[in-house]
Amino acid sequence: MKYIHAEVHGWKLTIRLPFSCGTENKRFPVVYLQDEGSVMKHTVNYLDHLFRSQQLNELILVGVASKDRNHDYTPWPLPEVTPGAPSFGGGGDDYLLALTGEIKPYIDSHYPTLQDAQHTGIIGYSLGGLISLYASYRYPEVFGRIGLLSASFWYEGILDYMRAHPVDRAGQRIYMYYGELEGCYKTNVQKEMAGRSKAAHQLLLEQGFDSNDLLLEGDPEGTHDLMFFSRQFPPALKWLFGGA
Repeated sequence: MKYIHAEVHGWKLTIRLPFSCGTENKRFPVVYLQDEGSVMKHTVNYLDHLFRSQQLNELILVGVASKDRNHDYTPWPLPEVTPGAPSFGGGGDDYLLALTGEIKPYIDSHYPTLQDAQHTGIIGYSLGGLISLYASYRYPEVFGRIGLLSASFWYEGILDYMRAHPVDRAGQRIYMYYGELEGCYKTNVQKEMAGRSKAAHQLLLEQGFDSNDLLLEGDPEGTHDLMFFSRQFPPALKWLFGGA
């Protein structure tokens, strides 16, 4: 597969194009990945196998590098949860405005994309999962395929936001993953990561999702590490976008 590096209004992108891009006038779904697309970079050979063996439909993958993840990936400001750690800036709305108003139009104008929500995904882990969830509420007409890999459901106010903002989610599919050992040694609110992931799943069921459009998977050995996030990335793509 071919990698292309681009910059759009100061946002650095890593774009991975399918094998058959440029042939037969084919157009492809697009998945926007947080944290530079690190989960795709850690699964490159396995993804190649899935695409070549037609276990997974070919996709355009777009890794977006944040300028400040504690700012870009949070929906509202919060103080730090660990003494000495950075606070959270709450710049999520501005980030999503750039993603939908600058980055997606650039990708759609330069590459053979399928542009509707059914063929547009957003996936992230940790705070990147939090902003991906927030995107599903703020822009349901843009993002129809949502991947939440150990999303930060511990973030104060996010479950209340979900309860207060039921939206028309017709056609959306959401994949959720969490590790049972995430936060188990924390003494702050992050110790509730696994429990709040389950609570968020239940809340989504109450808002009208069912097993056809919402999947929660847990790993009893899972800790909050890129190794586990990357391992769940291919299954998330397969469930959200299917095989050939």
